[in-house]
Amino acid sequence: MKIRTARLLIVALCTSTLVYTSSAAQTTAAGKHFLWTVRSDANVLYLAGSVHALGADAYPLPAVFEKAFEASGTLVEELDLADAASLSAVPTLLAKGLYGDGRTFETAVSKETAMMVAQHFKQIGLPTEMIRPMKPWMVMLTVMAFEVQKVGLDASLGLDKYFYDKAMAAKKPVIGLETAEFQIDRFDKMPDVVQEQMLRSTLTELDAQGNELKLMIVAWQRGDTATIEKSVRSSFAGYPAAYTSLIAERNRNWIPQLQMCLSSSTPCFVVVGAAHMVGPDGLLALLQQKGYTVEQQ
Repeated sequence: MKIRTARLLIVALCTSTLVYTSSAAQTTAAGKHFLWTVRSDANVLYLAGSVHALGADAYPLPAVFEKAFEASGTLVEELDLADAASLSAVPTLLAKGLYGDGRTFETAVSKETAMMVAQHFKQIGLPTEMIRPMKPWMVMLTVMAFEVQKVGLDASLGLDKYFYDKAMAAKKPVIGLETAEFQIDRFDKMPDVVQEQMLRSTLTELDAQGNELKLMIVAWQRGDTATIEKSVRSSFAGYPAAYTSLIAERNRNWIPQLQMCLSSSTPCFVVVGAAHMVGPDGLLALLQQKGYTVEQQ
């Protein structure tokens, strides 16, 4: 069961990755980017596949991203980052990510998993007491957050944060496609056994994950949809429920909101994880099925 890339996609491409090459403007020979125009008669929206944590060398972005943003009147993202960063989001995360029924991480998982986690936290110099009340998915995200920092990535430099800050400065309205609680539920509603499997696999494959992330980011930077689609498909093999919850269901939920954008003469600039663009359940395919003209920039 291949869940390594799924975890990477969750962090890097799906929910809210990064650029390792020396030039942020590097593209394919065809000069394509992870950016599309979607047209309905005379109306248009711009659809950007995002990475949610980047290094400083990702900027400046290719001019095509900046031009699309400047031509738009509204920014649409997975989350309104103002809501996600508010104090109200913290109690939601804690309420769902921590046990409230007397269980602890050590009692909820196998002894082998608990030992693996304890050894990892000892190696990185963090006390295991901090994870005692956490559910396995919360521990997994904690481990991955430290790994992202380790390889020099910063969520404050992510594509969604970059354009959110630009929208605030330009006083453009921002619309969130989802709430923070909805995204948290995608993890919290996973079966306990899947949470533990993903955590164990995360710990055993940390070294390989860094290399895979680099390859995916190069693909994103080059507008290489085929490589991203291949990663999405292989990562969720054997996990159809996770694919539905994290990718397909959310894409379908977003289509009516994107259609509302296309009903306006003022373009929207839409920024969502790059994994949501590709494949038969991706936004590009779904929009084409609705009769819209989709063109990669």
